[in-house]
Amino acid sequence: MDAAVSEKIKKLLRRELRYTSTNLAFNMMISKMQKKLDADPAAMDDCMKEMEMFLGKYPIVAKVDLANIAAL
Repeated sequence: MDAAVSEKIKKLLRRELRYTSTNLAFNMMISKMQKKLDADPAAMDDCMKEMEMFLGKYPIVAKVDLANIAAL
């Protein structure tokens, strides 16, 4: 994942950007990471690692959603 998309995902997790995927699992992952950050704002690195693992596991989701997030 490139730096620009990574920054947008961080903004998404901090609720500074709004994005809804067509993929339910990705939406659930975003919500889970947002709740984790609400509980512990210092957990951004852990959340980003989890997001990268999720997107690595599901490359089709990554391809579509990362392109959409990059366009935000």
